[in-house]
Amino acid sequence: MVNHTKMSMAALAVVIGSGPSMVLAQDKAEGFIEDSSLTVLNRNFYFNRDYRKGQSSPTGNGYSEAWAQAIISKFESGYTQGTVGFGIDAFAMIGLKLDTGDGRNGGNSSFDVLPVDSDGQAQDEYTKVGGAAKVRAFDTEIKIGDVFPATPVVAAGDSRLLPESFRGVTATNTSIEGLSVQGGRLHAMSQPVSSDLRENFAKFYAGPVNSPWIAYGGGDYALNQNLSVSLYSSRLKDAWNQYYAGTAWTYPLMDDLSLFGGLNYYKAVDEGKQLLGQFDNNIWSGRVGVKLGAHSVALSHQRNNGTRLHSYNDYLSPIAMEQKAA
Repeated sequence: MVNHTKMSMAALAVVIGSGPSMVLAQDKAEGFIEDSSLTVLNRNFYFNRDYRKGQSSPTGNGYSEAWAQAIISKFESGYTQGTVGFGIDAFAMIGLKLDTGDGRNGGNSSFDVLPVDSDGQAQDEYTKVGGAAKVRAFDTEIKIGDVFPATPVVAAGDSRLLPESFRGVTATNTSIEGLSVQGGRLHAMSQPVSSDLRENFAKFYAGPVNSPWIAYGGGDYALNQNLSVSLYSSRLKDAWNQYYAGTAWTYPLMDDLSLFGGLNYYKAVDEGKQLLGQFDNNIWSGRVGVKLGAHSVALSHQRNNGTRLHSYNDYLSPIAMEQKAA
């Protein structure tokens, strides 16, 4: 159950002085306070995983269950007026245990809902607090600090009680109509069950990776309102180089009915010290579906090809830095 409330900060507006402005995209902004927003998400989270093979007890090996509540608040300021605008983003989050007793937390938090102590007992609560400074000049926005990238090759996962975050620098440019270009260099992240914002990176099924940084870059281009293409690449230092190409399309049939589809391709090869072993993998997928109003049905197919020379590489995630899957 989710209760999502967004409150305008215009009621808190104050007079902020600004220098001379030019006829640029920034001039559309009203100001640091006027364009600010505070979002509060109340998330009630229940997760059950049952890998038992004949055990009769719910506390037997392979059974995990947790019920928790989260309050996730994010503040995003506007930009100061002028050719170069400045702003800040900040967040404060808390996760509260509601029920996960009698050994049902999965031992060492195997499904990453709540942090656990050395005895495998879930903590009653934990928090995350962070933020980023941001600058906008012309059509470019730069953020420095705790960020939430969302790309096909690096993404802050949000499939658990509290979301992941990354620490580093990101940049986005929208100078060309229909084209969004972005990139970044990140040196740490925060896992879903941790208050620490400076942890090692982690990937699907491989656990932490002691890599000093990950860098990524790419963009999305809308050829028209029904067809777009994407190209991205990333490097997890001393672990892998990853490349992505994708397309997405829609074909309207009538007002509330449309066809949609897309193709995705990933190429991943080991890099540097080969912290995740040797590999050379190709992953491609495609889907086609129909959408009626708010409902959609799709048929998808994915195929993985290539070498897997290390136990960590039984599966190379299309979204490189997402947390472990359910």
